[in-house]
This record gives sequence, C-alpha cells and structure tokens, in this order.
Amino acid sequence: MNDMLSLQDIVDEVDARRDRLPGTRRIAIAGEFESGKSSVINALLGKIIIPCNPGLRGRPLIKVNHSAQPLIVGQDSAGHATEVNTIKDLREIDDLAVCEFHIPVPGMARTEIVEIPHQPGENIASDDFAMMLGADLIVWVTIASQAWRLSEKATLETFPSGARRKSVLAISRADLLRDAEDWEKIETRLQKEASPYFSEMVFMQASLRNLEASRQNEQSWIKTGGPALAGIAHDLASARQGAAA
Repeated sequence: MNDMLSLQDIVDEVDARRDRLPGTRRIAIAGEFESGKSSVINALLGKIIIPCNPGLRGRPLIKVNHSAQPLIVGQDSAGHATEVNTIKDLREIDDLAVCEFHIPVPGMARTEIVEIPHQPGENIASDDFAMMLGADLIVWVTIASQAWRLSEKATLETFPSGARRKSVLAISRADLLRDAEDWEKIETRLQKEASPYFSEMVFMQASLRNLEASRQNEQSWIKTGGPALAGIAHDLASARQGAAA
C-alpha cells in the first residue's frame, strides 16, 4: 500500500527502549488496558502485525520498526535480548519487558511505533509515561462503546499543553456501534468533552475481518481508519516541523 509512504517523515528506527538515535522520531500508541491499541497499530500499517491477544506474560512495551528482513526480539527487564521465530516463543521469556517487531514495510522506512503498556488499575509507569510525552505524536486509544472514561480524562489532564497539541484520539471498535445514531451521539459527546485534549479525532473500524480484507482490498483498509490516522499523523508532523523551522 503505497499510501503508507505518508508515514516516512514521521518517525525513525531506534535501538534502545528509552532513547532514540539523533534526529529520530516516534509515534506512541497509548490507552487503557484492552482499549484496542494493537488493532490501531495494525490498521495504521494496513496489515496484521500484532495479535490482539498474544498471550504474553504481563504486558510488555511493544515496538514496531521497518526492516528488510522480518525479525522478532524479546527483551527482559535486565536488558537481555533474545531473537525468536514466532510470537508464541516470546511466552518462554521470563520477565518480558520489551517486544520488538522488525518488519518489511517500505512506508515505515524511517518509522518507529511504540505501544505503551497500561495495566488495569495502575497508572502508566513513569519511564513509559516519559517516553510517551517525548514522542513526536501521541495516539490515545479509547473504546467507542465506553469512550472517554473519567480515568482517561484524569490521565490526559496530566499532559502538558504541548503534548495535547501533538495528540490524536483514536476511537476503536466503531464497527461494533449499533447504528449511525449511536456514532453521532458518541462523536458529539467526544467533541464536547475530549476535544480540548486532542488536535484531531478519528473513528477506527479495525475489526479482524476488515484488517484481513485490507491486505487485498484498499477500500477495506480505508474503512479501518488506518489511512485517515496516517494522514493526520503526517499533517501534524509537517505542521510541527514547520513551526520548528
């Protein structure tokens, strides 16, 4: 999908969990537990890279980078890295802290996407929170049927104003809404209650069916919301670059 080239100017590959090489950029995908973050990443890429329920111990930080050859690397909390053949093999790594997917997607040639873990009932870890705030673009994922909980609002209120200007609200599982009336009600409420925290909003319909169909059908990919999110990311990155020039 050549449209993914619009991501090329957003982010770059990095080798460390917390630090980036000079001049690199990052998209952080964040949100509460099981909000649909992996589906949003898959929609953004136009292919299924990360299973929604990979069965990993805990919830590691997940990184997706471009690579000419596919590679999966697991890293424990002590920094020991292990190359594995499949996602299933990651389950054998004790104390898994970071999971890296290096995949051949030309449109991500200078891109890093990071999924920030968020355990239920807990705050985002301080180092992960710092990583998120330091990203060039923050995509906060909320579930359409439960959008904008008080706990989400409390988290976003801790963001500095600069972070809010580079934040996008992705409303996941919009394909499960009953009808257009429900969609309109949720959009109206989010525009009223959540818009002060975000530059843009986009509804995502990244069901497994739509994601699988998007491999062969660009209209299905468009339906997931991936291209819209990619376009928003590109526009925000370009605007920020212009402001910094």
